[in-house]
Amino acid sequence: MTVADQTAAAGRDMAESLMTDRCLIEDVGVVTTTDDGQDVTEPVVVYDGKCRVKPASTAVVTPSVNAAAQTWQYKVSIPLGAEHLRAGLRVTITASQDPSLVGLRLVLRNFDRGTHITARRMWCTEVSR
Repeated sequence: MTVADQTAAAGRDMAESLMTDRCLIEDVGVVTTTDDGQDVTEPVVVYDGKCRVKPASTAVVTPSVNAAAQTWQYKVSIPLGAEHLRAGLRVTITASQDPSLVGLRLVLRNFDRGTHITARRMWCTEVSR
């Protein structure tokens, strides 16, 4: 193992020690309509485990015909080994030391990739009207 690999491994251990929250990442799946007109989705769990949630910026207000929408950006970090991530997945915070985060629903917009990164950092958005 190279020095760079050893340093990255130590960094991953440190990053994971800060992941004291929990999140559920789901692919909301394809919407199908039943015979009685109900729209049904069967979400697929992509990841369920520890995470760290940090605000990425302040709210951005986007004017709309009906009402202004406020958009909040968050950086959610999960262990590097998580797979099958892609833009559009739903991220739900299921446990946190900050009670106001529990139940927060976000949309994954992008995520970091790299050889020696220490965590899978996901850039997520919450929209509220």
